Amino acid sequence: MDTRIWMQESFWESAEEQSVKDSPQENAGHLSIDQNENGGNKLVDQKTSLWQQTYENILVGMGFCVIKLNFLLLYYILPFIGILMIFAGLRKLKQEDKWFKAGYAAAAINVVITMISIVSGTFINRRQIYDTYIWQFMLLWAFALPLIIASCFFCGMQTELKKREKEADNKILIHLVIWYAVIILLMNMNDSGWIIGIAVLATYIGILVELKHTAEDLEKAGYVLEEPPMRVSNGKCAAGAVVLTVAGLVIGTIFFGSYHMKWNEVKAPQDPACEEIKTHLVSIGFPEDILDDLKEEDLLACKNARQVRLQQTDYPINDGEQIVTRSEGYTQYSREYPHKELRLSGIAVELEQEGHWKIIHHFLWNEDPGFRGTEALQLYPACRERNGGWLEEGELTGQVLYNKKEISYAADYASLENETYDMGQSWPFYESRETSSIFAEFSMPWRGERCRGYVSYGIREKEKDWWIDSWLNYTHQKSILQYPVMTAAQNRKNGSWTDDPVFITMQDALQVLPEGEV
Repeated sequence: MDTRIWMQESFWESAEEQSVKDSPQENAGHLSIDQNENGGNKLVDQKTSLWQQTYENILVGMGFCVIKLNFLLLYYILPFIGILMIFAGLRKLKQEDKWFKAGYAAAAINVVITMISIVSGTFINRRQIYDTYIWQFMLLWAFALPLIIASCFFCGMQTELKKREKEADNKILIHLVIWYAVIILLMNMNDSGWIIGIAVLATYIGILVELKHTAEDLEKAGYVLEEPPMRVSNGKCAAGAVVLTVAGLVIGTIFFGSYHMKWNEVKAPQDPACEEIKTHLVSIGFPEDILDDLKEEDLLACKNARQVRLQQTDYPINDGEQIVTRSEGYTQYSREYPHKELRLSGIAVELEQEGHWKIIHHFLWNEDPGFRGTEALQLYPACRERNGGWLEEGELTGQVLYNKKEISYAADYASLENETYDMGQSWPFYESRETSSIFAEFSMPWRGERCRGYVSYGIREKEKDWWIDSWLNYTHQKSILQYPVMTAAQNRKNGSWTDDPVFITMQDALQVLPEGEV
């Protein structure tokens, strides 16, 4: 196949955009007489025919549809270009035969499905969409349509050959069906290996070559394709599909790329005992500003608290400033962080009943966090060890807050639960392993000030002389530039850390020994 054809000539060019059109009789003027091996006469086209441009671009499009290069978004771009090329090619053929028309309809449906699939990559809740019956039905069609399109293209050429008393090799259809059956089988296997992948790709190239030979046989049989009249050119159709897809990506990222939080104005506690509890907690070391962020039920649970243990640290989310120190014989490079945007606080409150504790992990943005997409708190509680000295008690609680015009608003987390998941799939030298931790997922409002929140849980003493060892990972999305969209929680589940261009994770630990214990 001469790949220069579709690169040099405008494949998207329509009938309205061409100033000169060749009729079948004019095309014949470009044909010369050549002697074949048997001494017979053979027609040789001295310029590329419209049919050759069309079928070669369809075959190139079919090739693009199976190319999966997982870098620079080519995994999505090349198949999209491929299906647009197939659609444009079959659009020129739809008036020629019912099979070509059926293939054109299938290609049009495939374009729509591909556009929807690409746009869905901007939805953070797309997993829920993927589980619906409508999506499963669409996915079934997405698997079947490439086979339908290729079969219709072959059957259309076969019909045109029969009109000219020629035959096409029916084994091509059998090869197509077998190839797609193998693909479906491999999709259900955990690991097929790169050798099998190369073999499958080579087989598909062989099928495309067979289709090309059939198309060449049709041209040798005297088939001439005329440019069909089109109200809308192929170029405009392709541009329209691209514009709609880009618009869908923008809308999806803006409106579906973050959590929809249900914010409500914070009301004063209804129970009159809350003020007395606050006064007591402040007297034993509980930070007063964090007290105002607690839910009423969490505050009441701390009534008559025995002691408070606090650890508080500020963390930078920026790249800092490089400091160069030159001395005799050497140069020292270091990095300083004058701005530390995120404050993480760990608080352990021993409740009225001895040996019962309430653990609170609190975060506060001292400065503007920048981009506001998705955020996640990953919690490893002190009671996580089966053979440890602490037992779980009570439920997970917490909320997210922000200020606007000196009014506080609060919302529950979009998700707050203990999750079991596979971690380590992105690590090259480690196998995936199953683990579990508590995740609190949320988004911050674009114009919110003093964004903050907390997660709390209860523990009770199982054995004496055990440290309270509770860990928190705060993951912040610092950029919009990602596709497909991943939440901060999903990023943590993949095991990513601070070298990620989109997310950054800060780790904090509450490690204290209760007073009166050695």
